[in-house]
Amino acid sequence: MNIRVALLIAVFILASCVTTIPEPKVELSVYEQDIMDWHQQRNDRLNQPDGWLTLSGLFWLKAGENTIGAASNNDLVFPGENIPAHLGTLILKDDSVSIKVAEGIQITIQDSVITHAGLKKDSSGEPDLMQWGSLTWYIIERGEKIGVRLKDSKHPNYVNFKPTELFPVKETWMIEATLVPFDTMTTVDIINVLGDSSPSATPGLLHFEIDGQALQLTPLGDPEDEQYFIIFGDGTNGISTYGAGRFLVIPAADENGKTVIDFNKSYNMPCVFSPYATCPLPPEENLLSLEIKAGEMQYEIEGGH
Repeated sequence: MNIRVALLIAVFILASCVTTIPEPKVELSVYEQDIMDWHQQRNDRLNQPDGWLTLSGLFWLKAGENTIGAASNNDLVFPGENIPAHLGTLILKDDSVSIKVAEGIQITIQDSVITHAGLKKDSSGEPDLMQWGSLTWYIIERGEKIGVRLKDSKHPNYVNFKPTELFPVKETWMIEATLVPFDTMTTVDIINVLGDSSPSATPGLLHFEIDGQALQLTPLGDPEDEQYFIIFGDGTNGISTYGAGRFLVIPAADENGKTVIDFNKSYNMPCVFSPYATCPLPPEENLLSLEIKAGEMQYEIEGGH
């Protein structure tokens, strides 16, 4: 055999034996794993057939009869595939709502077929969920407005779900804070994207520092609650995070007034995922000037606010 050919064969055999060395697995700290678990649970909640990604309509009722269905001559035109032309009529009288189902249509509430029924609103705590096929709708109350929120388990935003993304997890964004309670029961007016205002209880002011800068936030909750809810904005809004701000849930202050604000668990408002959500906005005192590069980043979706 030609020496040159023999050498080429030997090189080919050696090359075929070379395997790609796998990249070393990055070991997460206990804290980083906790954030990853929280993030996974967050995405699991988003990716549900009745979650925010299934929202397909928001309609406001007028006094009297409001017809619903796919036909364009309805007062409330429901979008979606193969929806009946006429599903029925929602009747608003004073602040009460009832439904009269169209003949030949099967609409259920809690798996029971209905023909006519009074309806509980979401302000009652548990609204009546009406269902036809992939559609679910219920009555909502926002200030003086009463409307219908429609969900569709076949909505493209749900069908094409992609997980949210986080900023790099840094333990330095877990900040100790001190709650300075108010002497008396205090509320703060929270305005939503519709411009409606509602008073929400607050236990006090949270004081903390980031890079030596003294800051404060107004949490929402009652003094005896186990957790506080925070609506805040920061310098990343409209750039790498949602323009209107984000949400955060933290443990309630202990007997010494101490708690922890973990900005790595900041998450997007429902309005990021649908134009039909009615999100509360941060009170003016919760608009931080510095950039909080932690937690969920902006989520690009067709039709979001």
